[in-house]
Amino acid sequence: MEEKPVRGLGGRIALWAFYAFCFYFVWAMLRYFWIVSGVESPPGDGVAGDMGTLGGKLLGALLGFMVLGAVGSLLGAIAWYTRPRVR
Repeated sequence: MEEKPVRGLGGRIALWAFYAFCFYFVWAMLRYFWIVSGVESPPGDGVAGDMGTLGGKLLGALLGFMVLGAVGSLLGAIAWYTRPRVR
């Protein structure tokens, strides 16, 4: 019977760190939209990119998504590199 490849301790830690970060990523994005949806622009303020405008909210979400996506990509690459190999 063939043995199934098993992750080492470092690989398991990397994989669980990646899973935990994925859950944090989803929570952070949902929380961002929940909190920012209540922000309103002051009357008469027409500054483009202000957090009260739709464009400002989407820009903030995009920047947060990019930062968290970069961290998630790094954690995913580490988890992939530490995967068990078939020999």
